[in-house]
Formats: sequence, structure tokens, C-alpha cells
Amino acid sequence: MRSLIRSRRIEPRALSLALALALGTPVPAVAQDAAASATEDAARERFSEGNLAYDLGEFDRALKAFSEAYRLKPLPAFLFNIAQCHRQLKNPSRAAFFYRRYLSLSQEEPANADVVRELIAEMDTQARVQEEQRLERERFARDRELQKAREQAALAEARANEARLAANPPVAPEHNGASQALAMQVPDASVKTAEAGPSKPWTRRWYVWAGAGAVAVLAGGAVWLATAPNPRDTTLGTVGR
Repeated sequence: MRSLIRSRRIEPRALSLALALALGTPVPAVAQDAAASATEDAARERFSEGNLAYDLGEFDRALKAFSEAYRLKPLPAFLFNIAQCHRQLKNPSRAAFFYRRYLSLSQEEPANADVVRELIAEMDTQARVQEEQRLERERFARDRELQKAREQAALAEARANEARLAANPPVAPEHNGASQALAMQVPDASVKTAEAGPSKPWTRRWYVWAGAGAVAVLAGGAVWLATAPNPRDTTLGTVGR
């Protein structure tokens, strides 16, 4: 164990930094510079990883790398890169947020400020469209669930009705066979009356007026024969007379 400790090389800067952190004493300027340099190196490394992933279209990986770089070194330029990743990932509301943070945290107005403002307007529009589409999908899902519930309720009611009919089948009324046969043999008088139709008065019956007309003709003929001045011979005579 002692040989292992003696053989290990400990840098003075690292040792002084570790002791200062442990004891709570002020860190020398050299240690601060070393820590800052290490942080910047790590941030630069994450930044390079993010650029490579972005060029490869791996936007999730690029977003993670740029976010880690910003945590190590909170430079506003990293926020622009983060916003670009969200734009590529179809997260317009998040992209607009980071574009705005990029503009607000920059000490001076960036050279691409006009382009960023246009991107913010574009992302806001896309965010509204996405929200409307989301609400429409939710309404459609609710309507579908409501229709499904109605269909299930109707099916349950139909099954319940079938179960009630199966448990209590309807009873057919009893009929007397003899009375039915008699009713079939003897038709109802009202049916005959309905078939014959309503009776006509004697003044509208044809045979009454036909008889009266015949009597009138015979009477008229007898009167004419009795009053004619020269009644004709009713015989044809004989041949050679």
C-alpha cells in the first residue's frame, strides 16, 4: 500500500484545489484558471459533439450535447443551438422559448437577430397550429369514446330485454275450438249487410218504374183503338177475291 501511494504522481495544482475545496479556503488564482480551463474544454467538447450530431441529423443527441455545454458554460450562443434542435424536432413552442432567451441574454444584439425574430414568429404559428390539432384530436377521441359508450349501453339494454323475455315468455290466450269452428261456419250478419250494401227506397228501384211504364203503354193503346175514326182491317184477305 505504501509503495502504491508513493508511486502515484499528484499534480500540485490538483492537490491545492482539492485541499482548498475541502478546507473552505480561498482558491489560488492558478487553481481557478485551471478549473475554468477544464470547464471550457469540457464545454467545447460538448459543443463539438453537438455540432457533429446536428450535421448527422441526430437532433436528440445534439440537443443533449448543447444543453450540457450550456450548463458548463452558459453562453447565449448555446441557447440558439438548443433552439435550432427543438425546431428540427418539431417542438415549436420550446424553440420559440430558447430563441427569445438567446436574444434577451445576449449582451449586444446578435448579427442574426432579424432572422431569429422571423424564426420566433414562425415557431409561434406552428405552435398554435399544433395546439389546434391537439384539441381536435382530443375532441375526436372524446366523441369516439362517447359513441362507443352509447353503443355498449344499447347492446347491454338489448341483452337485458332478451334475458327478461327468456325468463318470462309471453303466454298465448286460450281459445275454444268449437266456438271457433262455429264462427267460421256462420258468417256475421253485419258482414252480409256490408257486402250487400245499403238498401234503396222503393221509388228508386228499376222494376217498379218498369212495371208502371208497361201499364201506361197498354192503357194508351186501348184508348187509341177505341177512338180511331176508321180502324184498319187487321186481316190480309184471301187470294183471288
